[in-house]
Amino acid sequence: MKKHYLAILLAACSTSSMAFELTNPAANNTDNLVWSGHLSPDTDTVTSAIAAAHIFGGTAAIPEAVNPESQFVLDYCKVKTPTMLSAVKADKVGLVDFNQKTQLHSSIAEDKIVAIIDHHAIGGNPVNMPQVATLDIRPWGSAATILANRAETLGVSLPAEIACTTLGGILSDTVVFTSPTTTEYDKQYAEKLAKTARIKDIKAFGEKMLEAKSDLSHVSAADILTLDYKNFAYGGKKVGIGVAETLTAQQLLDRRDEFVAAMKAYKKEAGLDHLFFSVIDTKHKRANMLWIDSADQKVVQAAFKGKNTGEWLTLDGVTSRKRQIGPSIQKAIEAQ
Repeated sequence: MKKHYLAILLAACSTSSMAFELTNPAANNTDNLVWSGHLSPDTDTVTSAIAAAHIFGGTAAIPEAVNPESQFVLDYCKVKTPTMLSAVKADKVGLVDFNQKTQLHSSIAEDKIVAIIDHHAIGGNPVNMPQVATLDIRPWGSAATILANRAETLGVSLPAEIACTTLGGILSDTVVFTSPTTTEYDKQYAEKLAKTARIKDIKAFGEKMLEAKSDLSHVSAADILTLDYKNFAYGGKKVGIGVAETLTAQQLLDRRDEFVAAMKAYKKEAGLDHLFFSVIDTKHKRANMLWIDSADQKVVQAAFKGKNTGEWLTLDGVTSRKRQIGPSIQKAIEAQ
């Protein structure tokens, strides 16, 4: 009987010792370890994967092609675009910048996930893992900020080029510190990263990023819809929310008919119950919301108590999908 209990204890210790260590990276087996972010990758998710691979070991990968802003940051910082996830063997996977199953690439098996580093709420459909994984979820403005803190805490030096990309991740998700999600941690680590990256003017760098993100004149409405897009599960409903952050909002607002057509096609193709798209005017700090049918209109009106203009619903002071748009839509749907 004693031997039986001893065997159970040893097995438990063995299982525990296999857990991924964020506080002691040297203890981890990083063979075929891949770090990846969410579908429709944004700059925070791309740069966080790069930072995590440098800090903890493994390979940074992207689930889909990067957007214009992310490509600008990679080029500016002289960092190679991460490998496509489909081309990488992943025995172990670390997730950055998300925790929802609806945003997980189909090639990632949930039993391969060993760690999650994120700054989003654990919503209605988180990844469902049969094993214990290490989580680091903080209410900061970006996952990149958390990675910068991890590097500092562990005494891991970030090369100038990775400090540069990590700074880009912070500036992107905080919209150069104007988003309501911005914290003092984001500002503090941005200053430290800028010094390492030898970037003297953080605001000027951020404005160049916004300009790269804003030029969508050559991109189709269908591609813009999913360029910065996330799927959610609210109240048992499949919900899609796309946003386009731009300094030149009118350029996109004038293309309303194109977006309506693209949204109708995408909603049907993806089998969504609700689909919303918002042009975020980063210059004037407001969102312009679009929907395509009466069911979605009902949700928007309940969520924001705004009047239907017949074109776009303008929401002054609304700039964040994570903090403002998503939670409001979730509340309205779950109240139905």
